[in-house]
Amino acid sequence: MSTAYTQLHRDVLINADLWDSAPRIVAADWGFEGIMGIPGLTSADDLALAIQAGAGVNLDYAALDPDPPLRNLTSGGSPAGIVAGGFGAPTLFADALPIEFSWPLLPSTVLPTDFRIILNSGEEVTPQVAALNPNFDHNERHVVVLFGEFGNRLLPGQPGAVYPVSVRIADDGTPLMAVGPDGPVSLVGMTAQSRNPFVTGPAIVGARLTRMSAVGDFAPEALGSAGANDGMTLYGADAQYRLRLFTNGGFSPDGVSGILPSEFARYFRLKATDAAGATVTIDRTGVTYDLGVGTLQVVGLAELGQPLTAIANESAYYVEDHDNYVDIVLKGDAAAVARLFQVEIPTSATAGYNDLYTPGGPGRTPTAGVTYTAPAAAQSFPVSVSLDSLGTVNYAVQSLAAYDQDAGLPVVFRLYNPGTQDHFYTTSSAEAVEAVAGGYQEEGVPFSAESGTPGLVDVLRLYNPVTGDHLYTTSTAERDALVASGSGYRYEGVGFQAYGTPQEGAAAVHRYYSDEAVDHFYTTSLAEGSASGYRYEGVAWYAADFLAADTAITVLTGRDGPDVFRYDAPVEGGDTIIGFQLGEDRIEVSGAGFGGLAPGALAADRFALDTPVDGDDRFVFDTATGVLSYHLHGADAGASMALATLTGVRTLVAGAIVVV
Repeated sequence: MSTAYTQLHRDVLINADLWDSAPRIVAADWGFEGIMGIPGLTSADDLALAIQAGAGVNLDYAALDPDPPLRNLTSGGSPAGIVAGGFGAPTLFADALPIEFSWPLLPSTVLPTDFRIILNSGEEVTPQVAALNPNFDHNERHVVVLFGEFGNRLLPGQPGAVYPVSVRIADDGTPLMAVGPDGPVSLVGMTAQSRNPFVTGPAIVGARLTRMSAVGDFAPEALGSAGANDGMTLYGADAQYRLRLFTNGGFSPDGVSGILPSEFARYFRLKATDAAGATVTIDRTGVTYDLGVGTLQVVGLAELGQPLTAIANESAYYVEDHDNYVDIVLKGDAAAVARLFQVEIPTSATAGYNDLYTPGGPGRTPTAGVTYTAPAAAQSFPVSVSLDSLGTVNYAVQSLAAYDQDAGLPVVFRLYNPGTQDHFYTTSSAEAVEAVAGGYQEEGVPFSAESGTPGLVDVLRLYNPVTGDHLYTTSTAERDALVASGSGYRYEGVGFQAYGTPQEGAAAVHRYYSDEAVDHFYTTSLAEGSASGYRYEGVAWYAADFLAADTAITVLTGRDGPDVFRYDAPVEGGDTIIGFQLGEDRIEVSGAGFGGLAPGALAADRFALDTPVDGDDRFVFDTATGVLSYHLHGADAGASMALATLTGVRTLVAGAIVVV
């Protein structure tokens, strides 16, 4: 598999929107036909191949010198590009069907076998490949794009027309999961109707207004070549609010070209209510609108590409991400911004506006006789205002074994060496594995390592080989003073990046120190820091918090001596247990709360490793991930629930579970 495929399957979500109070399929409309995987399509010289496949093209841009990016010349893709984009395998002349969800998806569970496309003939089709590309930033990940054979370009009602009519999430043994406020949930069994793109154009399916946050707005390293495109990168301090539009197929002026950040007035307008109850139309950037309770202004668009550079023919060269999100960036008074209630797409039927297409559109130079996808209809969509809460979720799988071995991950691993009493933090899973082999214990994944957005600072790493203490600071002055003072600390380089000042969507990471242990300790939890007996030294930096209460991950830490972790019912589970010592610590469960189990040490026939063997197995321990789960009916069909993740534990026995 490609590096992009591996990185797209890491179970990390940072500040991702929750578009609804429950998980659902927001849209599952067929995107376009026959243009994903065109052999030989590698440069502007190959556009005849794209035309032959029925892809939209911009032949006028192709005549420019130097050549614009190939994606700006055609929406068709090459087989090699599909593999490089993280889809897992090449396709040939495949169709595309994006499925949008209200909650972000758990990346490791995204597989083509999760989906069934039901055609108008009644046939069920499994896609060839599936990926979170191009919606791959860590604060996105609501959209799975499927490639496969789903239909033809004949319109419904025409003889021989084949097209999708609905989509179903299938049970493939590894269920597709979404992540909400209480952690991952299965999406198996969900269905949605599928619209035909040659009849109905793209649409807005969500519009959330929040305060501006760029936390998590960066891509995996293998897919980050387009650079930062968030509102703060483009507009700095003027980016105070973000109206994020969620679309069912991506927006393009012609099916090939990208939208520019300066083109709000070409495609969108907003409606607000002023203090007198009158409707105010907001249709220009840089204009101050007075609503009687304050003013607001549209600054521009974001989540497209990097800032404009004012070069000739910029639309031909502008690198846009072509994903399912567009941000309308605003500034002004919160009372005025909160009065926005509607976003509209007028289309070319209204003077001064242009049409929008999916990537199956005609391009700037369409080919006569080819059927392309339809333009968007004029539409409006209500704005969901959430200025008091971002309404987002963070999630990171807590077991080191669940990560590929690499450096520079978007998460920080926390480890502890009981021999030297040192806490160690690293974004390198490979380095963390080495540390565990050298005597460190896993203590989970507490917070993010950010990348690419404004306001980031380097977190500097120092180590004292005499005391065995790792120290982390964002202060170059502190680093220089420690290194020069003969304190014994030596500088080991930049550990990772974090925010140096408070940010929407980021939590304070607190710094503690123990004179007795000679150990620096960093945590987002003041309660954990106070319980540690360490001395508080202030806020070290700011990052996304993976252990906050609203992620439903409770961290329980074992200490010296026997520890007991008690559960009265399966619904109390979902914890991460750090420092569990097999043979010393135990998990207690209520016999009544767990189906009437007999008291005492759990019977061996009620326990299994990795998978339940028969209908009697109630507790199953996954030796790869450290997850202990409860199965109501054992190997038989029925409910199962993750009880706890035993961080760093790779085997368990029935006797470690005691029924009371």
